[in-house]
Order: sequence, then C-alpha cells, then structure tokens
Amino acid sequence: MSTRTRATLLFVVAVLCLSGLPFGGSVTTAAAQQAEVPAVPSPDLYAGSPYLRELRNSLVYGEVWERPYLSKRDRSLITIAVLQALAREELAIHIPRGLDNGLTPEEISEIILHVTFYAGWPTGVQASLTAAEAFEARGLTLGDLPRAPALEAEVTTPGGLSDAYAAVPRLGALRNSLLYGDIWERPLLSKRDRSLITVAVNQALYVTNELRLHIDRALDQNGVEPQELSEVVLHVTFYAGWPAAVNAGRLLTAAFEARGVALVELR
Repeated sequence: MSTRTRATLLFVVAVLCLSGLPFGGSVTTAAAQQAEVPAVPSPDLYAGSPYLRELRNSLVYGEVWERPYLSKRDRSLITIAVLQALAREELAIHIPRGLDNGLTPEEISEIILHVTFYAGWPTGVQASLTAAEAFEARGLTLGDLPRAPALEAEVTTPGGLSDAYAAVPRLGALRNSLLYGDIWERPLLSKRDRSLITVAVNQALYVTNELRLHIDRALDQNGVEPQELSEVVLHVTFYAGWPAAVNAGRLLTAAFEARGVALVELR
C-alpha cells in the first residue's frame, strides 16, 4: 500500500468518526432504524451532547432525508454543493453517499464546477481532490464531460444588475460569456439541478441579493416548484445553520406571495 493510499484511508476513517456515518456501533431509535440511519461510531461522538445524537437519528436522517418533496438524489446534490461551499470535511462522506443515491461521477464533477463560481476557486480545488479520491476508492473514472453548445443569441446581463458590473466591466463580460453562456448551459446537469444548487449555496453563504435573484430564476425559468424550494431551505438548514434559513425563508415568502402561491398548502 502506498503512502498516499494509506494517508487517504486514515483521512476517510477520521472523517467517518467525525461525521457519525457508518463505522460500527448501533442506532437505538425505531425511527432511525426504519430510515436506515447511519450508525453512530464508537467511541460515541455524541457523549457530550446526547440529545444531538437523538436528533441526528430521528430528525436529520429519520425525517428530513426521508421527506418525499425532494428525491435522495436531489438531497445529495444540494448537500454536496453546500459542503463544498462551506469547505466542510464531511464532503468526503457525502460524495460517496451521493453516488449511492444515484448521482454519477460526471454529475458530481459538474456540481463541483458549478459551485466554484459561487463559492470560489479554493472550494473547487479541494472538492475536486476529495471527489477524485472517492472515485478512485470505488474504481470509478470520469466518462465524457460534454461542453456547452454554442448559443444562437448572446446572453445579456439583466438591467437590474447592470450597476454591479459598471465598475468591473470584464466581470460583466465573463458573467455573460462564461457563467451563463457556458457553465449554466453545460448539459450534464439540468437547469433545474443548477437552480437547486445555486439556491442552496446562496442560502448557505447568506448572500441575500443573489439568493433573491436565483429564487426568481428557479420559479420562473427553470421549473422548480414552490414546495421543492421550501424543501431546499429546510434541508440546507441542518448543514448551514438557522440564521441563513430564516433569511432564505423571508425571501421565499416574498417570492411566493408575489406569485400567488398558497402558503397554507406548503408542507
């Protein structure tokens, strides 16, 4: 076994211990067992906060991950995106989990590419290394990564954003040609997938103005349903915290009210 492989295995074991995913031990609650909640490792990482262990089993995995309004594949999609954006080591756990939930290596590669333009280049580099190790551990290689098709019409910046690029004109040009003319048009992820990712990341990063814009794009252009956006905010809460969720919830409420969405029908 090479030094690099040994180091990688030790890293994965360490992350497993920190994350509470499968590494021995047992789950004690009936709800957790029914939802196939990953076992808590020994030594018990929740000994200092036992109620946190109970909530992990019954709420995060026993309820939130089991809610029907997003598929397991979609939940892995947004969880990987948020953990990359926040530079969390648990990404090493959720990339394999994403593969188990139906994401392909090529789709995970595309998630990393997309998130990089919203969370910064260093997050993309680290996520790429983590993904490569996960793929190697399973004997997977990346297949064809098709590029964006040539667009018939040039993408233009919406009028409401023109002042954001007035002082940085090259950035405005790249927004049109690279971000929306290239990245958003690549076919490995649908526009719906990309909206789910972008809303989740902007929620996690507490980026209010851009989150408002992408809620509108998700609803009006990319086929995301109100209940699905509501579910994104709920899910991301447990990976990025409550304050960011409150901010996102206010923006969702305003967007739904502007479109006549019946809030009482949301679950």
